[in-house]
Amino acid sequence: MSDPELIRYRIVAQRTDPAHPGAALLTNYTYGRSVEEAVSKARKALEKPDGLYGDQGLYRVVEVVEESCESALRQQEDARRRYLTTILEAAITTVRGRELDDPDGELLSLLDDFFTRAVVFPAPHTGGVRPRPHQATFGWTSEPPGIQHASDPGRALALFLLAYLDHHGLAVTNPRDQR
Repeated sequence: MSDPELIRYRIVAQRTDPAHPGAALLTNYTYGRSVEEAVSKARKALEKPDGLYGDQGLYRVVEVVEESCESALRQQEDARRRYLTTILEAAITTVRGRELDDPDGELLSLLDDFFTRAVVFPAPHTGGVRPRPHQATFGWTSEPPGIQHASDPGRALALFLLAYLDHHGLAVTNPRDQR
């Protein structure tokens, strides 16, 4: 590939006939200046009487994705956001109507911080999605003590955990309150 304007695309085709003995999904890669050009190139290269996109229409294109470092990071971030949305919705739905009357504020804050760091913005020192600086690693490794981070999914998970433990008779209390 010598043309800098060409973009690499991943083209996924799905089998149209479940009885056909071929793979359910096929992935091909090609270069083009646009999605349309890439799909056209793939079809042309694979169109034969018994080919992938032949006369019988054994497969149809179901996904075309730009393949680049930037698009991979964008896709990873989109997947992370969908995952967190699923977690948030499930936690809120599960806890709705079962909320604790008066959860310990300090405990809730610590659990929110934990879930925000461990689930919402994990592993900031690895490749891939990087959290913003204020969402860095756990305070005991890189931040001055006392810095806590919060997020809606983190809080939802914290409330979910507290409600779950309470439901099973395992009320969590702050030891400082016992003194």
